[in-house]
Amino acid sequence: MTYQTDKLKKLVALVERNAPQEGTYVTDFKKFGTFKSSSRHTKMPSYYDPAIIMVGQGKKRCFIGNQTYEYGAGDYLISFLPMSLDVEIVEASPDKPFLAAGVSIDLIRLADVLLRMERVEGDVTKPVSTDPSGIFSAPLNDNLLDPTIRLLEALDNPRDAVILGDLIVDEIYYRILCDERGGDLRTFLQQRGQIQRVAKAVQYIQQNINKPVSVEELAEMVHMSRTSFYEKFKEVMHVSPLQYAKEVKLLKAQTLLKEGKNASEAGYLVGYNSPAQFSREYKRHFGFAPSAT
Repeated sequence: MTYQTDKLKKLVALVERNAPQEGTYVTDFKKFGTFKSSSRHTKMPSYYDPAIIMVGQGKKRCFIGNQTYEYGAGDYLISFLPMSLDVEIVEASPDKPFLAAGVSIDLIRLADVLLRMERVEGDVTKPVSTDPSGIFSAPLNDNLLDPTIRLLEALDNPRDAVILGDLIVDEIYYRILCDERGGDLRTFLQQRGQIQRVAKAVQYIQQNINKPVSVEELAEMVHMSRTSFYEKFKEVMHVSPLQYAKEVKLLKAQTLLKEGKNASEAGYLVGYNSPAQFSREYKRHFGFAPSAT
């Protein structure tokens, strides 16, 4: 336990060294980033790209659909697909900020690591989970801490980061697949056909943020029945397709407002023809009006 505590302290020191600012910082190795918050934050809508997030210090809670995920020092959280969720930082201070490191997930590369494992093993030895969720959290162990620490250390040398970065990320993928929650990830990857259809719908929503969408249209696009598509989408994403689309639109609108767009412009750019409707839904989602952003 002391040995792992020492490693966690090392992770904290390395993340802090590579987190020069509050919030998210993308390192020179673009697939890897750090996050720092010196204060607690109340629950706010947020957006997670596919990633493995390893926490060295502090604690967060994520709320999506009816599920709550709490992860703190010595835990990790995985999001397999782009997720719209509410997040609060429950443990953080100037003396002990929330500190985490994140590795982007490339599902094709991750599936390739699993394929190589299966070739060696003949059959997957880990029990396969029945949980198809696109997000979960679990405790960190030495097998995950070690490569994460090495990846942070590699950032000190640009050549090391370029040459070793992808190899270390593959090792992190491998360790996750071997972990106690590896069955969840394997289940997710082994449902590749259906997951790809959900992913295609998610991508369409993101790329057509200024257009209205319907469940029927999305289901037809991915060649599924309306009922099957709706159920699989909600099973993986924890929210309905239309709820996800609305949340993504509003989060994009928030970004546009912060970039200087006014409420009418931001609403129009994400598909709202009625400024009044946009303002109502924005305030309902974020708890304050667009003008207060």
